Amino acid sequence: MKHLFIFIMALIAAMPMQARNGQGNGNVEAHNLQVAQVGKECVVSADLVLNELTLGRNNQVLVTPILESPSANQRVQLPTVVFSGRNMHYVYLRNGETIATGEYNYNILDEKLRINGTSQSYPYRQTVEMKDWMRNPDAQLIFAYDNCGCGVFTSHAINDPYLLDLDPTSRMVLALAIPSVEEIPVQKHEGRARVQFEVNKIELHTAPYVCASGQRIDNRAQLQVIDDSVRYALSDPNVEIVSMHICGFASPESPYDHNDYLATNRSRALAEYVSQRYSIPKERCTYNAVVENWGEFREQVVAATDITAQQRADLLALIDQPCYGPSDYDAKEKTLKTDPRFANLYKTKILPVWFPQLRCSQFEIKTALKPMSDSQLCEVIKKSPQLLSLNQIYRVAKCYTVGSDDYHYAMQMALKYYGNDPIANLNAAVVAIQEQNFELAEQYLEKAGDYPEAVNARGVVAVHKGDRATARALFSSVANVLPEAQRNLNLLPAEGK
Repeated sequence: MKHLFIFIMALIAAMPMQARNGQGNGNVEAHNLQVAQVGKECVVSADLVLNELTLGRNNQVLVTPILESPSANQRVQLPTVVFSGRNMHYVYLRNGETIATGEYNYNILDEKLRINGTSQSYPYRQTVEMKDWMRNPDAQLIFAYDNCGCGVFTSHAINDPYLLDLDPTSRMVLALAIPSVEEIPVQKHEGRARVQFEVNKIELHTAPYVCASGQRIDNRAQLQVIDDSVRYALSDPNVEIVSMHICGFASPESPYDHNDYLATNRSRALAEYVSQRYSIPKERCTYNAVVENWGEFREQVVAATDITAQQRADLLALIDQPCYGPSDYDAKEKTLKTDPRFANLYKTKILPVWFPQLRCSQFEIKTALKPMSDSQLCEVIKKSPQLLSLNQIYRVAKCYTVGSDDYHYAMQMALKYYGNDPIANLNAAVVAIQEQNFELAEQYLEKAGDYPEAVNARGVVAVHKGDRATARALFSSVANVLPEAQRNLNLLPAEGK
């Protein structure tokens, strides 16, 4: 009998592979399929159930898991498990031979004897290097079933394609943060006008005027400076003046208290003129005064080229003396008039040439966008996005379909003009995730703060990277305040699976 068994086995081994195919009766089933990313590896596991498989003694079947993405034209063939009838099992034990030969060579992981009529399964588990295409929506796992030795690519699948679902971010929901309603950005327009007043008088003359002393006053050119600035500030029909401030400067001659009266009331006169001429509410047109303009007097001394170095040093020392009240300023002026070092220069240059230049009015005009509806804001953002607050830009974005060009443009403008604002960065990160640009999204999220919406977005990025433990922790931390995070948490498989 022993010699007969050896003869039979030798005969089987000598038969051509195709000759000993035989067709298996029944099939192999793949149960409990799981595919997961663990670090940089993709882990595939399944139970290969043989309960319905009946193999003849000279039969074998080869089951080969395959990962593939049709859209990316990518495929990875995992090691094969061989199930053998009794005779073929002994052949395999003897020399590792299977029915696959030549160009159909397989990478054999294991070989098992099928005991017909019994419950039998094989726990399959293998890892391969994680590739980006494995996160594609159509990435799938199939088990190729070869019972003819024709090769894996002509085999049929024992299961329907199993979607890997390694990147469920396409089904996850993101949330934008609503910026708080803040002050609308203002545009500043600054200028200076040397409006003249009659000596010791506070009345503003807008038309040419000859004083009792013979002094001729013509403020038309200087008032035109203010007029031009106002018209420029209002050149955009969408803006209005929210404030205008007049600051009047007086020169240091005369007692300080008298200069205070003149400078303050001359500023008031000019502010009232501007308010009335341009229909600016009085509460928006404010004024103040610099009683004695020692600051610009110092600049004149530093820039002068027709005084000696000693004169410059003496004048600067006097100007820089600290003053604690009106009497200190009056003492300074008296020194200028009477001190031998300055008296002649005061009469010939300081009083007639420099001091008149110190009498001026500075003005600051602030404009901002008029109150507008969302549809009007949609027009403004196209030409003057800098006029919109972050909240207004968000209102514009909400007018458009998420993902549209107009929607993305609004988000880009938010980031351009509010680049350091956490909410602007958060919403930019959401847009980047929607565009599958996760690397850019991470950059924005670094400056997005700890808003629940930002934590949720970081969780979605973590899912994309395969770090589901981190994603689960992030979603869980804000799930009680953000429904989107709870929904995303529900999309993740239970911990440990």
